[in-house]
Amino acid sequence: MTSVLPEGLSVARHGDLAGRSADPWIRRLLLTGLAGIVLLALLGVFGQQPQTSRAASADASLVVRAPSRIRGGLIFQARFTITAGRRLEQPVLSLERGWFEDMSINSVAPEPTSEASRDDHVDLVFDALGAGETMTVWIYFQANPTNLGRQRERVALRDGATTLVHLDRSVLIFP
Repeated sequence: MTSVLPEGLSVARHGDLAGRSADPWIRRLLLTGLAGIVLLALLGVFGQQPQTSRAASADASLVVRAPSRIRGGLIFQARFTITAGRRLEQPVLSLERGWFEDMSINSVAPEPTSEASRDDHVDLVFDALGAGETMTVWIYFQANPTNLGRQRERVALRDGATTLVHLDRSVLIFP
């Protein structure tokens, strides 16, 4: 039985793939590269595992738990734990612009009593903390999809205008 091919098709070109300009190894290499990227993503190379940073002095300690690698468009949580070594009359969590640059804030809990922008920092002011008391602040961010590269995310804990501790952090944002 002889089969008739539809008009415009030929056995040599469409059945035997004669005349193909791209070597099949190039296609296989590209597909292997894509599969490698998917495997790396499954292994967590592209974020959002949280990293913990700590700073302490006799007056207070600050622990920050937030991802150091994220993907654009991702919603993530940053947790700031403040422990007072002495009474803090006006605890201020001062976040550098890297926390806000091309980021959206979805929520802050507990809400600060006031907020202010100072130079390239955003200051979140909270109620007084007694010696030995601990307060945890959760901030939920979303990295804007167009945000790429490394950003500095410094954070300081102040009592009024006096800096008690500070942390130098950074975040790497993947497409």
